[in-house]
Amino acid sequence: MSEVTLNCPPAAPSAAAPAAVVRNYFTAPAAAARYATGRPSRQSRALELVAESLRECLPFGHALDVGCGTGHSTVALLPYATRIVGLDSSSAMLAQAAADPRIEYRKGHAEALPFRAAHFDLVTVSAAYHWFEHERFLREAARVLRPGGWLVLYKAGSIGRPECYPEFAPWLRDVLRARYPKVARNSEALTAEAAAEFGFSEAWCEVTPQRQTHTLESYVNNLMTHSSVIRVVDGGHEPADHARAWLRAELERFFTGGQTEFTTEIRVHVLRRMPAGGECAG
Repeated sequence: MSEVTLNCPPAAPSAAAPAAVVRNYFTAPAAAARYATGRPSRQSRALELVAESLRECLPFGHALDVGCGTGHSTVALLPYATRIVGLDSSSAMLAQAAADPRIEYRKGHAEALPFRAAHFDLVTVSAAYHWFEHERFLREAARVLRPGGWLVLYKAGSIGRPECYPEFAPWLRDVLRARYPKVARNSEALTAEAAAEFGFSEAWCEVTPQRQTHTLESYVNNLMTHSSVIRVVDGGHEPADHARAWLRAELERFFTGGQTEFTTEIRVHVLRRMPAGGECAG
């Protein structure tokens, strides 16, 4: 495989701040049902970018998708792996996952993966890394990966910004976040130095802009899947229909043409476990 260039912005070491105390906001059946139908599925595009870089390794024999949620990211792995396991700690989310003969869904935690050592060729995490205790997960990911296996951390953003409405950014910051504040998460970026402590070498890191068109209804459905809204709605502080009505009323100004294009980001971080003679695992 040819050498790839790192294009991620520099980040502070992950040990610079203590890990946040996080909780699982995706355990309610109603929240899981909204996530399955309302969260935009951008995982396929992110994995296409990964596949372009790792094409010499395809297909992977056995892949693990950690924090798979309702299975969007697990299904997106089907073109790239022969056997796939989707793992999540929420039974409600797993109950919404799409079935496939090549996919097995398991309940479990990222920090204590219920698999034997050196079992997988590929481990992926889509938009869930910030919910994990990083050091324990990285130790477990290194344990279950075969020598030369790959760890892919990626996130396909879904909120974005509409370039034609500059007033959206202050609304998001001052109005939406005032009503639905961001919840605690472990947001520290994984540095090459920290990854090396667990036996990983950094292969590729990139941020790619993407555009997605939303109607007012699809964007409201999207926001209803975010932890900041779930904490309030499924925590019993506000009925879901009230939250939807408020979001529709607030967002109407940004959909005067019926639909609006939002610019989002796909962030991809590819790491390799103990390179073994330059050969791909699989």
